Amino acid sequence: MDPDERGGSAMARIVGPLDHALGACGRLFLVLANLCLFLMLLGTAATIILRPIGISFYWIWPWTMVFFVWMSFFGFFAVYRLKKDIAVDFVVLHIGPKAMVASRYFVALVIIVVTGTILWQMPTIIESQAGPVDGAILPGDLEVQRYFLSWPLAISCALILLEAILEILKAASGLPEAPPSHLTDPEG
Repeated sequence: MDPDERGGSAMARIVGPLDHALGACGRLFLVLANLCLFLMLLGTAATIILRPIGISFYWIWPWTMVFFVWMSFFGFFAVYRLKKDIAVDFVVLHIGPKAMVASRYFVALVIIVVTGTILWQMPTIIESQAGPVDGAILPGDLEVQRYFLSWPLAISCALILLEAILEILKAASGLPEAPPSHLTDPEG
């Protein structure tokens, strides 16, 4: 019996679930990035409104910085997964379809090397981030430790690495490349 008759090729059994899982992660990271943005705006608005009446909270500014870093790193994967990143492809489009196929593999391999290098260096990065983020207070008078700033980066890099591997698998399976989207609807 042909593998395709038994429910699809081995490649299709990997690509489909991986694509679905990365899609769910992309939507989750988009929500997390927007939640961080909302909390930054809420803290800034509270500062602007309360300061003229003599009320000021020291911890709002440090938490705004933490949320900004987390927003950037959560957004890193969301932007890439949803194809909202900047692609300069006019030269490759002009050269033709073979250049598009070659660039699809080349870009995925470059992304694997870059994110792999970041992940390889992540233990050193986290180890070098010693001490608390001054003023980012947690219940019990604890402060957020600096290494927590890098965890969303590590997770985003791991997911982007998986996304690049998925892109190679899709290309090898003959699936078309998803075009970049500049629509505001994450599903569209």
